[in-house]
Amino acid sequence: MIKVQNLNKTYVSFRSGKERLISALSFGYYGGSSSTNALKNINFEVNSGELVGVIGRNGAGKSTLLKILSKVSKYDSGSIYTKGSTRTILELGVGFNPELTAKENVRYNGLIIGYTKKEINELEENIFEFAGLTKFKDSILKNFSTGMVMRLGFALATAKRPDTLLVDEALSVGDAFFQQKCINRLKEFLSSGTSILVVSHDLSLLSVVADKIILLENGMLRSIGKPKQVIEEYMKVLGEGSEQNSIPKYNVRLFVNELDERKMFFIGEVINLEINFETDNGENDLTVGFQINDIRGVKVFGTNSNLLNQKINTKPNQMKKIVFSFPINFRSGNYSLGISIHKGENHIGTSFLWNESEVEFQVELGDKQKFEGLVYLPVECKVL
Repeated sequence: MIKVQNLNKTYVSFRSGKERLISALSFGYYGGSSSTNALKNINFEVNSGELVGVIGRNGAGKSTLLKILSKVSKYDSGSIYTKGSTRTILELGVGFNPELTAKENVRYNGLIIGYTKKEINELEENIFEFAGLTKFKDSILKNFSTGMVMRLGFALATAKRPDTLLVDEALSVGDAFFQQKCINRLKEFLSSGTSILVVSHDLSLLSVVADKIILLENGMLRSIGKPKQVIEEYMKVLGEGSEQNSIPKYNVRLFVNELDERKMFFIGEVINLEINFETDNGENDLTVGFQINDIRGVKVFGTNSNLLNQKINTKPNQMKKIVFSFPINFRSGNYSLGISIHKGENHIGTSFLWNESEVEFQVELGDKQKFEGLVYLPVECKVL
């Protein structure tokens, strides 16, 4: 397990070499010209058999946290407790020598990771088999593609189950088939009691594999909880601080026709999403969009007027109506629909309104045949 209590980390900046020397000779008593609080009073736990994701904007403190947990960097105050062996995947392929063969790199880097020579000999065949590189074990590494090197790095780092695994952006390795192999290996570790902490920008992946997610903002823990809840909070964070206009009034409704407004639909029905809103000052080239997530917070579909080549201009205090029509070709279950009003293709630049769970609705199978997966496709089958 991982237990972090009141963790703090400050980076000190120096204007000159002389200032840095004075700080070193005074054992830090005379500090630098400025300081940055990279982490402030961070508290969380990762239990055995639990995968926790860490998200946040660039500079939020994600990599600093991982470096401290992996003992690459020191912290100023607080406490960290980890149980058993710890392995870190900060950057796949770091430490590999391009002039050596893949086998030689595995043997040398295996020792750096902490494997014994006996363990490397026992694991070597499985490492190359998992990476799909058995035929290339005697090839010079500089002839490998970037994807091949990353696959080899992941296979080496996870060849033996650790009690604690720290991962930084290393789950999007290779093609979709190999990514699934990576996820399955992590699931095997979890079932055996490994505690896993993953820093990633892949929100869709974390929403599926994580038990909970930590959101960092400006070095502070802003939110921790179920993936869907924290991802929604993160999307609000991305839109904060960019508002230049306000939306004093808006409403949203779903309907099949004007007289059939409801929150339950059958697979294949064409529904209408109506968004009415008013701007204080008026805007040109506004973008209005929507996004549908399933009950786990996985994005099912999203689009907006910008992507659909529709221009929206508003006048001060004028109500504007936008209607999107689309078929509900999702599997049966519960869904949430969020809306956004912003400038440009996405809401990260200039955002006026962002709500991840504006409307909740349900989809039922109806007269469609049962199927597997997330979306419904009309399929014909002929036996000839």
